[in-house]
Amino acid sequence: MSEGRTAVRYHRSVALAAIALILGVVATWWFYVNLERVEEQAVTRHVDQLARFVQIDVMHSVEYHLEIQQRIATRLSRSDSVDVNEWSADMMMLRADYAFYRTFSILDRDLDVRFNEGEALMTETRGQAREVLKRYRTRLEEVAETGGFVVMRPVPAAGEDFVLFFAHPIGTGDQNDGFLIVVMSVAEAVEAMVSEQFLDGLELRIFADETQIFPVEAGETASLDVDWLGSFLLDLDEDGSGFQFEFGLPWADRADLESMLPEAALAGGLSVSLMLAVIVFLGLNATEQARSLVYSNQLLEQEIRERELAEEELEYLVTHDPLTGLPNRTGSTRYLERFLSEDEHQNQQLALLFLDLDQFKDINDSLGHQLGDQLLCEIPRRLAGVLKERDFVGRHGGDEFLVAVRRRNREQIEQLVVNILRSMDTGFAIDDNRFFISASIGIAYFPESGGSVSELIQNADTALFKAKNAGRNQYAVFTREMFSQAQHRLNLSRDIRHALDAGQFRLAYQPIVSVKDASLCGLEALLRWEHEKGYMVPPQEFIRIAEETGLIGRLGEYALERALADLAEWQKLTDTPPWLSVNISGAQVREGGFAERLSVLLHQYRVPPELLHLEITEEILIENLVRNRRKLQELDDIGMRIVVDDFGVGYSSLAYLKNFPISVVKIDRGFVRDLAIDLEDQAITRTICSLSNDLGMLTVAEGVETTEQLDLLRRFRCSFAQGFLFSRPVAAKEVASMLTGSPDWMAAHGA
Repeated sequence: MSEGRTAVRYHRSVALAAIALILGVVATWWFYVNLERVEEQAVTRHVDQLARFVQIDVMHSVEYHLEIQQRIATRLSRSDSVDVNEWSADMMMLRADYAFYRTFSILDRDLDVRFNEGEALMTETRGQAREVLKRYRTRLEEVAETGGFVVMRPVPAAGEDFVLFFAHPIGTGDQNDGFLIVVMSVAEAVEAMVSEQFLDGLELRIFADETQIFPVEAGETASLDVDWLGSFLLDLDEDGSGFQFEFGLPWADRADLESMLPEAALAGGLSVSLMLAVIVFLGLNATEQARSLVYSNQLLEQEIRERELAEEELEYLVTHDPLTGLPNRTGSTRYLERFLSEDEHQNQQLALLFLDLDQFKDINDSLGHQLGDQLLCEIPRRLAGVLKERDFVGRHGGDEFLVAVRRRNREQIEQLVVNILRSMDTGFAIDDNRFFISASIGIAYFPESGGSVSELIQNADTALFKAKNAGRNQYAVFTREMFSQAQHRLNLSRDIRHALDAGQFRLAYQPIVSVKDASLCGLEALLRWEHEKGYMVPPQEFIRIAEETGLIGRLGEYALERALADLAEWQKLTDTPPWLSVNISGAQVREGGFAERLSVLLHQYRVPPELLHLEITEEILIENLVRNRRKLQELDDIGMRIVVDDFGVGYSSLAYLKNFPISVVKIDRGFVRDLAIDLEDQAITRTICSLSNDLGMLTVAEGVETTEQLDLLRRFRCSFAQGFLFSRPVAAKEVASMLTGSPDWMAAHGA
């Protein structure tokens, strides 16, 4: 009987061990297959990401060269006759800068060549070029009437290369005088426009209408064992067809992106499955009494341990930040209270440092919160390199950190703060990317800056605010004067809200006149605030507070709506109303739906979009290139003009302007003030005017106060001017008088 039970128990153990082995093998295989799939997805994402970078790179370059071609066609349409030598010289310079341009030709309306620069349009590719032009005759006639451009399908040329034809009308409608034909080499253009760093380890091929046009010899890529994973369509003229870019990863390079993790997981899983089967077999063969006793002891120990772990985990979650592992706001407060109450080190100076990362929000917005979180985790490790082991570091929230230190004197503490700021100068390497970020620090000394933890934190935060306003990447020490300043900001913020509700803000308008004849062409809307106590609040003061407190959006909405309402009234007084320039902040540009709301306001007041000019600062352009370019393009598509205000005092690069839909550049008054006597100001102003004209942009000089300044601006071909020489900012009623009469300054300063 006993032997029978033993045999049953043995067979049952074998069966259960076999089941465990089978389940382990199945689970291991499932895990292996999923790891293989994850690696495949990672490789595909890698290629797709590079494809997106190439797409952005190509789009920027193509748009830039289309703008160059359109400006050439526009300049030809504005000329009564073409100076062949000058035009040929310009095109030769352009071909010297961009070797992929083969030909620039001017055709009459019958598509006969009038002028040609570069390879002859009708020699080597005579038959093909004529056939291409005939095929697109209908499309050419359409753009000759309506404007735009035509991109023609690539055709093979001598040297086993494909060439691409671009056609731009020279004038439109009755003013059309033919076409500008631009021929470029596809292969050379691709090699020039696509950065090599994006194609490192990748293969690229391009199709047009199922014909491979790059590389020309299909064997260059067909001979390779390539996995084509990424692609995008480049449709330049939005005719439904375009150029298909395909990106492939050679199998030889693919191995570098894959790991041995799936194979290791398979081997390890099979080993674990076998070990599990042995353990099951041995465990089930143990005596029932011993198994029961062990099981009972394990249950008891597990319950005790789980309770202890639960209590420890709960305490940890309450007092620590789950991302960085540092004490959170609650944990920091508890620790600092003990830190302040310690009797030791009474002969040392204690300080609380409030550290905040500069422009961390831009990293989150542009690169994603995942990379931002990884950067936050690197901050404690960077701080550990300059702090002592007994110093305290906690995360107050977001990108803010608290540091409590004891040193012999304040000089040592402030030197430590300098070392912390310097430690941030070295970039942070995260996921093959390198980030550079600075920090600002506020210092509160105990007990001078507060006798409790809450006071120290509050006052250190106040000092941090001063460091931020002073330019960032520096520190500030809390003083009692800062408390008064903080109270003033709080009161002014409250007064701004009240003034908005009470209608205390108003607009003044400063005329913008033509430099040629001093005629009134536009107006700049300027926000003014007369406080209910009777004094005028300077715009630079209340606008700065509005930006810091988030009220700038309401102020901007008020200014836009009031300005459009006034412009609607002025339209009733004249057939040629002036355009109106209104300043907008970066916060308004970043708002979702801003362009749609502005379009609704234009429709509500029946104001044509081209009469509204939106002024932005250079900082908005570079704050987030991709996002802000998209936002500004939405405004430009509606028809509004984009104006760069105070050009020359910020980053001052026309390279930024060519990547944005900018129509007007305002020259900062700092260059105009001493224009009559300062040769450097003259050189800078002349250069801005010349380059802006070449890029098809208008220029406005601010702060013009003397006739000498006006004469120089005329010589520099500046478009417009504004300043006290013509008029101070005036009310809307006075603008109406200017529109119905002749302004005083025209007689004195009209050319």
